[in-house]
Amino acid sequence: MKTYEGKNEEEVVSLACQDLGITPDELTYEIIEEKKTLFHKKVVIECYHQGMVQEYLEDFVRRTLTNMEFEVETISYIQDGRIYVNINTDNNSILIGKNGVILRALNFIAKNAVQNEFKKRIEISLDINGYKENRYKKVAGMAKRFGKQVQRTKVDMKLDPLPADERKVIHQVIATMDHLKTESKGEGRNRYIIISYVK
Repeated sequence: MKTYEGKNEEEVVSLACQDLGITPDELTYEIIEEKKTLFHKKVVIECYHQGMVQEYLEDFVRRTLTNMEFEVETISYIQDGRIYVNINTDNNSILIGKNGVILRALNFIAKNAVQNEFKKRIEISLDINGYKENRYKKVAGMAKRFGKQVQRTKVDMKLDPLPADERKVIHQVIATMDHLKTESKGEGRNRYIIISYVK
């Protein structure tokens, strides 16, 4: 977050954009102080842009894992408003954990760090050596198989509990298939999907 001061909102936004080399629509800001007296006007904003969030997230991930004595490299990009960080490391099995449990924990910690820093809900996704991407492909393939089975038998199918991001993949795949619908049930780690046949 950066802080800027000016005589009015328009001036301070313009000043911030000029300094950061961005356009006003790329700037997210909040007025944290506003004073108007007969002889003096002052507006102070706290602001950031997506590039700053991206940089902060990469730095946080590298610093956290380096402190844990892992050697890592990070590459990030922004797509559909979500920041993706790919982590390259030789210790991928340790950092991914069984069924991705450690990776999900890292994602949770990093997301909270970003939200505390920028005081806003920001969607992020961490991946290690392409693990999530490959996992999503497997989950999508599984969803198609199960969907075809429900289309054929017209019998509802209850899936094993899955993390939220993998359930989302299944919902998206089934949504493209005829005569099928999905519903999530259960709480927390026991949340699961039912694939149903609809006429």
